[in-house]
Parts: sequence; C-alpha cells; structure tokens
Amino acid sequence: MLQLEVNMLHGNMPADIGNSFPGMRYLSFSDNQFTGSIPASLSNLTALTDLELDSNSLSGYVPRMLGQLRALQILYLYNTMLQANDREGWEFITSLSNCSQLQELDIGGNDAFTGQLPTSIANLSTTLKLFSLDYIRVSGSIPSGIGNLVNLELLSVANTCISGVVPESIGKLGNLVVLKMYDTQLSGLIPSSLGNISQLSKLTAYNGKLEGSIPASVGKLRNLITLDLSMNRLNGSIPKDIFRLPELFSCNLSYNLISGSLPSEVGSLKNLNVLYLSGNQLSGEIPDSIGSCTVLERLMLDNNSFQGTIPQSICDIKGLSALDLSMNKLSGTIPNGIGSIRSLQYLHMAHNNLSGTIPTMLQNLTSLYELDLSFNNLQGEVPREGIFRNLTEFSITGNNELCGGIPQLHLAPCHNNSVKQSRKVQLRYISIVLGTASALFFLGLAITLILFA
Repeated sequence: MLQLEVNMLHGNMPADIGNSFPGMRYLSFSDNQFTGSIPASLSNLTALTDLELDSNSLSGYVPRMLGQLRALQILYLYNTMLQANDREGWEFITSLSNCSQLQELDIGGNDAFTGQLPTSIANLSTTLKLFSLDYIRVSGSIPSGIGNLVNLELLSVANTCISGVVPESIGKLGNLVVLKMYDTQLSGLIPSSLGNISQLSKLTAYNGKLEGSIPASVGKLRNLITLDLSMNRLNGSIPKDIFRLPELFSCNLSYNLISGSLPSEVGSLKNLNVLYLSGNQLSGEIPDSIGSCTVLERLMLDNNSFQGTIPQSICDIKGLSALDLSMNKLSGTIPNGIGSIRSLQYLHMAHNNLSGTIPTMLQNLTSLYELDLSFNNLQGEVPREGIFRNLTEFSITGNNELCGGIPQLHLAPCHNNSVKQSRKVQLRYISIVLGTASALFFLGLAITLILFA
C-alpha cells in the first residue's frame, strides 16, 4: 500500500513505478499537485485493487493498458487535466471491460474529456456500483445498454453535453440509489420504467429539455427523498401519488409548464422540508392541507395562477423560513397568524389582489429580513417597528391606500387617533340615545294597550 493523498507533492509520477512494486494492491496519489502523464507501467501492478489519481494536474491520455488490471475494484481519475476526444483517448473505457471486479469508476471534472460518450460503457462489469462522468464535456447519448449495469447504486451524467432521450432500459437498474442527470441536453419523455427503480432515493434532472408529463410511476418510488425536475419543459398535472411518498424531503418542480391544481394529498408529506413549484401554470386554491406539512421550511408557489384566500393553516407551519406567494391571483386578507411564525426570514406576497391591513405582528418577527407586499390592495397604517424600520428590507409599493409608517415612505399621515376616538364617543352616544328612546316608545305603547284593552 502506498497512500500519499492530501499533501503538496508535485512533479511527475515515476515512470517505472509499476515495475518497482509488483505486489502493490492500493495506490493513492489523490489531492496533490502531480503533473505529466499516467505511467503505462501501472499496468504491471496486476494485484492492484484500488487506484486513486484524482485531484491532480495529470495530463495526456489514460493508458488503455489499465484494462490489464484484472483485480481492479476502484479507479478514481476525477478532477485532473486528462483528455479524450473522438480521435483518441476513450479506448481505456473499452479496455476496462476486462476488469470483472470493478466497482467504482469516477472520471468526472475533466474539461478535456470531449467527444462522443463511448457505447462501450454498457460493457463494463456488472459488479460496477458507482459510475460518475459528471462535469465533463462529453456529448452523445446514454446508450440503451446502460441497463446491463444492474448493480449500479450511483449513476451521474450531470453537467455534460449529453443529449437524446433517457433510455427505457434505465428501469433495469433496480439497485440504483442516486441518479444525477441535471444540466444536460437530455430531451423527450421521462420513461415510465423509472418507477421500477425501487431503491432510488435521489433523482435530480433539472435544467434540461425533458418534456411531456411526469409519469405517475414516479409515485412508486417509496424510498425517494429528493426529487428535482425543475427548469425543463414538463407539462400536464402533478401526479397525486408523488404526494404520498413517505420519505420525500425535497420536491422541486419549478419553472416547467405544469398545470392543474395542487392536490390536497400534499398534506400527506409529513417529512417534506422543501417544496418549490414556482413558475408554472398551477391554478385553483392553495389546499388547506398544506398546514399538515409541519416540518416544511421553504414553500415557493410564486409565478402561478393560484386564487382564493391564503389558507389559515399556513400559520401552523411553525418552522417555515421562506414563503413566496407572489405573482398569483390571491385575494382576501393576510392571515394575522403569519406573524407568529418566529423562524420566518423571507416573505413575498407581491402582485396579488390582497386587501385589508398589514398584520402588526409582522413587526415582531426578529428573523425576518426580506418582506415584499407590493402591488396589492392593502390599506390602513404601515407598522413602524421591526423590519418596517429599514426601507431597504421591505417593499409596499403599489398599495395606494396605505398611510403612516416611517417618514422615508412619504405616505400620507393616518387619521388622528383623537378624531377616531371622538367619532367612537359620538357613535356610542347616538346608540345610547336611540336605544333609550326606543325603550320609552315601546313602554308607552304597552301602557296604552293595557289601559284601553
């Protein structure tokens, strides 16, 4: 074993290293400053099970002879300056099909890995559990033969130029736990076979060109913790079964073309911490059941067409730190109970049809640092304490019937309290006089009826 990772070693790797230590099983030069090429002599280390050369400045092509390391189980080449293109360099992937015990292969973070993704990745050992080629400039498509790698637990093609459709055969990866396909050119439909990956806990495919509806089969992924399909071209409604996933912690479907309502089943997500549905075409009322998501911290429903009133049940989510309901068609008043959510830091309700007064309890929220209530129909006095002291932390623009507040707002003063008190006294006096006169009238009428009966 030769383990030298996380130092400041530099220079070239010894060219004859593979001839000097024929019995070596573990070799790690990770996280150093080595330059130059990978010595071809490494292919002589036939007992080697673990080769970690990642996070260096190694350059040149990966030796195709690495396929002679029949005992190899782990190969880390990520974050280097190694190269491959359509003319040369990808042969090592083909040669690794001879490594029948290979379990982990990570070649991510290499900008000089370009060209078409070799279809020979489908011939890698079925013992492979981790395969990561994220953050490289590879193009082409995911070969349908990817389904051969039946023991994969992590597959990442994120932040690449990979295009085409997600193959239906991906549903054969029944042991997959993590699937990363974000920041790609992948298009077409999400295959329904995805629902067969029963162990899947993390599915991230944001910022792509996926289209069509979210397959209902996603609701079969009972171990799913993270679902992120944001910034695609998905349409249709949200399958209700997604909101019955018992372990779902984070759900991000924002910036698609999703329509329909937010199903009341959302209240079944007892472990939900993050829900992003911004920038879609959702409509109808926000279901009252949202208050049952008691551990929710971030709720983003902005840029949709939600209507009706803000459900009072939102005030029951005591751990809420961010709430964005802006750019909808919501009406009614702002629930006073929102001022009791002590953890609230970010509150946006701009561009709706909200009316009534600004809840004074909002000024008691010491954690609140951003408040936007602009362009509604709010009226009455603007509070002066808490967040309302600093003009840069809140916005109430476009509410023409507001008054008072700090001088920097330049709003009209509210009616004097003494005037209001005087009016209240006058109304009370009039009520007493009218009440007394009515009582005397009915008493006189009663006496008259008795005397002339």
